Amino acid sequence: MRILRLGALAAAVLAAAPAAADWRYCLARGPDRTVYLSAPFSTVAAMPSLDAAFAQMLDRTHRAHDPVQCPRAEDAKALQAMRLTALRYNRQDGQRVVEVDWTPERDSAAKP
Repeated sequence: MRILRLGALAAAVLAAAPAAADWRYCLARGPDRTVYLSAPFSTVAAMPSLDAAFAQMLDRTHRAHDPVQCPRAEDAKALQAMRLTALRYNRQDGQRVVEVDWTPERDSAAKP
């Protein structure tokens, strides 16, 4: 019985503690050799909800796209390097890169 109480207490403490934020950006391929790239952002949101939110924004703005990816990094500097690499790679590969000024926070604030 005491072990169950300790387990419940530990679960309550973990649930109350703030989650560590990930640094992310989202990207998706579009038609005609286009790649959409979001602004970098820090979030505690789960990856599936981020993928869905970026996809919904692309849909709302009438941008056809393939599945969304939202790579993560431990800190802002690492994420900036990852994003810059993706930007350069896609441009060198002949893709048209469209940088979208989107983050989940700005997106949710813009919705009615």
